[in-house]
Amino acid sequence: MRKYFFILISISILFISCNNVETYNDAETFDLKGFSKIENLKGKTLEFDSLVMHPSDIIVYDSLLVLVEPKCDKMIHIYNLNSRKREASHISFGQGPYEMIRPKFIANNTSGDTLQLFDKSSYCIMKYDMKAFRKPEKVMPFDRVKLSQQVFLNVEKIGNDIWGYSHNPKYQFYLFDACNGNKINEIIGYPLCNVEYSDIEKVDAFYMNFVSNGADKIAICYCMTDLIDFYNIDGTLHKRIHGPEHFFSHFNDYKDGKVVSSSPDKNTRDAYFSPCSAGDNLMVLYNGGLVNDSNHSSSCKWIFSFSWDGKPNVAYKLSDPLLFMTVDEKHRKIYGISNIPEYHIVEYTF
Repeated sequence: MRKYFFILISISILFISCNNVETYNDAETFDLKGFSKIENLKGKTLEFDSLVMHPSDIIVYDSLLVLVEPKCDKMIHIYNLNSRKREASHISFGQGPYEMIRPKFIANNTSGDTLQLFDKSSYCIMKYDMKAFRKPEKVMPFDRVKLSQQVFLNVEKIGNDIWGYSHNPKYQFYLFDACNGNKINEIIGYPLCNVEYSDIEKVDAFYMNFVSNGADKIAICYCMTDLIDFYNIDGTLHKRIHGPEHFFSHFNDYKDGKVVSSSPDKNTRDAYFSPCSAGDNLMVLYNGGLVNDSNHSSSCKWIFSFSWDGKPNVAYKLSDPLLFMTVDEKHRKIYGISNIPEYHIVEYTF
């Protein structure tokens, strides 16, 4: 009888332990062994005729590297990668009709003819002729669209719609009419898992960046859980992958007067950043470090490459860790912003 009692206790403990394992619904797991190749990349620091001042975004158009440098009088700078000279500077800080406060590049139009900027403060999209923008004379946008509702972080134009990160606890995206900026839909809920979140905890726990392949897929890369969701543009989940270390994001909400906020717990880690479309592949920076570690750095030592069907391809180990990056798939180049020990631009060939 005593023997059977201990067997029942052991089964109960095993059952409770299994129920405490954190899991995502519909997720396939992978680790570093799942990549077809792991490759070390040696970076080259690029020096220009002007100092690079705390850039916050980066994009490449053939032989032109364009940076957002918010601490400068003009925030958008164009550098020629061949001559290593700064060709032009544009966009003043401010709230005027053609000024910006927090500019960010819209990344899925790098054909060389149009530069698109999104101001995260005014949620306006401005389009510029690239030939005019690379000249030192004052340049005006040929198109300006103000979104009817505030969005956060970044936007993408996919088909006839503009997708924007909503920061909403029910849906991750607002969809807007690309012509007039009117909101037309709310789409894509949050990943389902067996971790319980309040609304504010959920929004913070699934903080993300996203990018499209410009055609039929988007990839949502979460910043504090090593999860990537691949969605079709109709909003249906194509594939969800969890890895390489399978950690979850944990936040605790609190009240400061009437304001409800949340903060990460001691086990929360940085995951994916700066996703880029690279032709047939998604490329994204990966960190993996504990957010509250006193020695933690936001710079990422890895770039992971996936097919748009969610298959791991190549894992690149970087000699010079990056904060942000852009990919020139045509010339097989990666350009990134590093801040170790000071801000500089790094070029990788892959």
